[in-house]
Amino acid sequence: MARENIAKEALRLAADFACTIIDGPPHAEQIARSCIIASDFVALPIEPSGLSTWASDVTVRQVREAQAYKENLKCGFVVSRKIGNTVIGRDIRAMATAAGIPILEAEIEQRVAFAESMTMGKTIFEWSPRSAAARDIERLTREIVNHVKKNLHSSAEAKAANG
Repeated sequence: MARENIAKEALRLAADFACTIIDGPPHAEQIARSCIIASDFVALPIEPSGLSTWASDVTVRQVREAQAYKENLKCGFVVSRKIGNTVIGRDIRAMATAAGIPILEAEIEQRVAFAESMTMGKTIFEWSPRSAAARDIERLTREIVNHVKKNLHSSAEAKAANG
C-alpha cells in the first residue's frame, strides 16, 4: 500500500479495528505525511547514532505540521536497534531529548531473532514467540496502546465538556 494517498485507504481499512499499525518506508516524505495524517500516534524509531537523530528531522517536522491541524496527534521516539550495555546505547535518550519529543520507555534491542524472522518471512511472534525480541515488541505495543487510549479518552472528555 506504499503510495502517497495511503491515508484515505488506511482509514477505510482501519474502520473495523480497534488498533491499526502503519509501518511506512523511511525517507518517503509524501508517504510518511499521509501515514502521519491517518494516525493517532506516530512512533518514530531512533537508533543509537547521531545520524539517526539527524535523519529523523524530516519526520519530526512533518509531525509538528500535522499537529497544527490535528491537535490530538501524539508521537514519541522509540529507541530501536539498541546495543545493550554500550555508551551510545545509554546516551541515545539524551541525544533524542533535544528534539522535544517524548521518548517511550520500551526499547527494542538489536537481536538476531529479528533478522532471522525477516529472513524466514515470519513475524517475531511466529518465529520466536517466547524470545526477548518478542517481549521487546510486546512492551512497545502495550506502551503505544496505552498512549492512544489515554489520548482518545482525554479527547472524548474534552468534547463532552465543550459540547
